[in-house]
Amino acid sequence: MQKTPLQIVKEQHGSKADLIKKLTGLIESEDGESDDDHQRRLRNVSNAKLLHLLDIGERAKAAGGRDGLVAKVLELKGQSKDHEYGDALKRRSLGELLELHASVKHRADGKAAKKPKHLRTRKN
Repeated sequence: MQKTPLQIVKEQHGSKADLIKKLTGLIESEDGESDDDHQRRLRNVSNAKLLHLLDIGERAKAAGGRDGLVAKVLELKGQSKDHEYGDALKRRSLGELLELHASVKHRADGKAAKKPKHLRTRKN
């Protein structure tokens, strides 16, 4: 039987408060919001959402954080000198940046793996 989010939180992190402490280090707070206010706001979030946010935060940290993700997306798109687009990407959420990076990387891998047009066989 599948475990509930509360069971997962208690098993992996001990308590919701411990999970929130881990999250405050990974996820940025809103402008002008203190760490205490950020933790208070996260206390009202469901356990499933907190686990999702933890997953996003860890994946973003592994990819180099927000700036690292933006740099990778710009490089894969061939727009590494486009600072305006980079600034626009920095305003996106971490989840959107992770999805965009995965999409652009998949597209770039697909283009590199394709054969040149003159070497492809035609199916009739």
